[in-house]
Amino acid sequence: MDALDRLYIGLMCRAYAAKQKVSDFMKSEMGVSNIVATIIILLIVVLIIGVFWSRLSGWLNDMMDNIFNYSPSTSGANQL
Repeated sequence: MDALDRLYIGLMCRAYAAKQKVSDFMKSEMGVSNIVATIIILLIVVLIIGVFWSRLSGWLNDMMDNIFNYSPSTSGANQL
């Protein structure tokens, strides 16, 4: 009976130590979820830009053409 008690106590000590190691590991990995979430958000933004790139590039080109080809009239009235 004494051998079974020692075996039981040894196994319980090892199980408790393993539980503590797993608990410590989980606590130390909390920052990883923030990094993964940030990467997923960036990938979604890049995907959206890729899907709508033709529309965005056309819109940006039109806007830049309006900005750089703008010539104010010399009629004396301020038109914007």
